Amino acid sequence: MISMKIGRAAVGVAALLALFASPLLAQDGDERELGWSFQAELGSLWTGGNQETFTLAADGKLAYTWPVSRFKFELGGFQTESSLTTTTAVGTGQDDFQLASTTVTEKTAETYYSEARYDYDLSDRFYVFGAGDWLRNPFSGIDSRFVFSGGAGNLWVDSDRIRFSTDYAATYTHEENVVPTPGQNTDFPGLRLAYDFKWTLTQTAKFESTLTADLNLDNTDDVRLDWYNGLPIDISSVLAFKPSIRLMWRNDPALEEVPLFDAPGGTQNGTVLTPLKKLDTYFNIALVFKF
Repeated sequence: MISMKIGRAAVGVAALLALFASPLLAQDGDERELGWSFQAELGSLWTGGNQETFTLAADGKLAYTWPVSRFKFELGGFQTESSLTTTTAVGTGQDDFQLASTTVTEKTAETYYSEARYDYDLSDRFYVFGAGDWLRNPFSGIDSRFVFSGGAGNLWVDSDRIRFSTDYAATYTHEENVVPTPGQNTDFPGLRLAYDFKWTLTQTAKFESTLTADLNLDNTDDVRLDWYNGLPIDISSVLAFKPSIRLMWRNDPALEEVPLFDAPGGTQNGTVLTPLKKLDTYFNIALVFKF
């Protein structure tokens, strides 16, 4: 079991390193390096012995920059599997028994996402954009969610050390939940506000932060926030170490179906729908490969 998981992790590493792109996009004031850029992140954790878990997280960002426009595509996700072993003994006593064990492996966390975006500069400080993103997060009740957005943004600061911009967009969302919410439309319009902040702390350390706020105009109680903060630290020109934290909050979360019993340990009487937690927290430590 563990050897198969290690092999899958090795395949993932090889696939990421096999991707090729042109030199990494650089920002220096208003100057941008034109052409292709690529960046990949990889994180993994496995345990064996008395407990077995395996987590693989990966993210890839591909971008192309023209003199007055930019295109980027991002694809990533993570998955965690946990194995629970139940052991029983059959025999007559401490000196006369045989052990039998049963192992059940199941997913305990899973999220996948992608995004494509095109920006066009109307001036040095103002741009328009169109984007589309997709999310699958079944443990938060989201089987599939597509969001298409279009709008404008301002570049407020663009210096050697700090870059800060804000976006304003109209959105159209198609969302399918694991457990459908009664009376809720799967297609709805919305509004989106966002910021993107990058700060060069030292020659090798940077701080990056993004916040995206979405409002469902069909149900104004449905507000979503996606707040990301990362601290990439360069190890070399092509390798960095990055701890990051992401908070995803939803005021009107998806529902889950749970069994209903007439008493503790009693007879099941059907099922009921209850809301999932509003906040999901993701902490990740990854290696970043820059090409």
